[in-house]
Amino acid sequence: MKKTETPEQLLQRFSKRTAQLQARKAELQSAYDEYLKIERDLQRLEGSAQVVTYMTFGELPSDGNHDHYLNHSPIEPSSNK
Repeated sequence: MKKTETPEQLLQRFSKRTAQLQARKAELQSAYDEYLKIERDLQRLEGSAQVVTYMTFGELPSDGNHDHYLNHSPIEPSSNK
């Protein structure tokens, strides 16, 4: 038969594990912050590329939000010479 831990032993074990996890979380925080920054940069770049594609070729993004709209032929800029 397996001996059961006392409440004091459980609390001691939980406190030790909590301290370990908090230390690990602190180690990973800067990497997580960098990950979030890169995700924001990627989203911004994707949006910028979609704008250029739309303005150049008239193609709307296929992101589910523009599916009921038709692509168009972009108007060529007129030269004022």
